[in-house]
Amino acid sequence: MESELKPIYTNNLSFYGKAVIEETNNKKTLKSYNTKVCFIENNKAIVTQTYSQTTLRHIKEFLKQNGFKAETKKQILNDYKPSKEENEKREEENEKREEENNNILKLVCKMGEVLNTKEEDKNNFKKRMLKARFGEGLNFPNDWDSLSESEKKYRLDTAIKKSFKQS
Repeated sequence: MESELKPIYTNNLSFYGKAVIEETNNKKTLKSYNTKVCFIENNKAIVTQTYSQTTLRHIKEFLKQNGFKAETKKQILNDYKPSKEENEKREEENEKREEENNNILKLVCKMGEVLNTKEEDKNNFKKRMLKARFGEGLNFPNDWDSLSESEKKYRLDTAIKKSFKQS
């Protein structure tokens, strides 16, 4: 369940939907600008990073509303920094999630190969799937439309193969 963080301990009238609390089982997670920055589990708060002044305000509000001390950035990072083990666990979880997402993308691209008969349609499908997965971080060359379909296929297949860890 998600809900918007409402300001209580700050002069802000609203966080304008930029701070959201996600609750699952016994865990509350604060997302600031869609990035998970803090969570509370088993009555323990963990702050992964403060990022910006605005995100720090979100974190302070979230911690205070849940009964934790939240005065300065230094105090927050000292009191609620994750342990080495927690960092390693989170990194492993992130890598696993990335690998799962990439494997799903590879499977979807393979489906596009099967479902489409024309090379152009297959390439367009793969391009759409890559853009959906990587968004603005993925750029195609300016001369993309002038490339042959076999060259597009080669580049798309190479990008898919090289972008992911091989299992």
